[in-house]
Amino acid sequence: EIYRQVETIPWVEDSLVVGCNSSSGDVDVVLFVKLRDGIMTEEKVKEVKTCIRSNLTPRHVPSFVYQVSDIPYTRSGKKVEIAVAKLLRGDSVSNKGAIANPECLGEYETIHQQ
Repeated sequence: EIYRQVETIPWVEDSLVVGCNSSSGDVDVVLFVKLRDGIMTEEKVKEVKTCIRSNLTPRHVPSFVYQVSDIPYTRSGKKVEIAVAKLLRGDSVSNKGAIANPECLGEYETIHQQ
């Protein structure tokens, strides 16, 4: 549902959404966005959140929005949400061989460390 909304925004090339457990016990929605060009500004973050809130529900609105250079996919063309969720928990990804572009995972590890 979130993908369908976010990818209608002209400057968004691709996106990935994962749930991440927060310290309060809730699940935070974390959105990673690959832009067609440019950088993620506060205005763009607001546009994404408004689009999601207007077309879905407030619970779908991401707590965090990060710009990334690439979205990881499996060799069969599916987005790799589980591997990214593991990285955000501080776990390692054991099946990198199944990922078509594993080199992009380092960026997600860096985001986790921030």
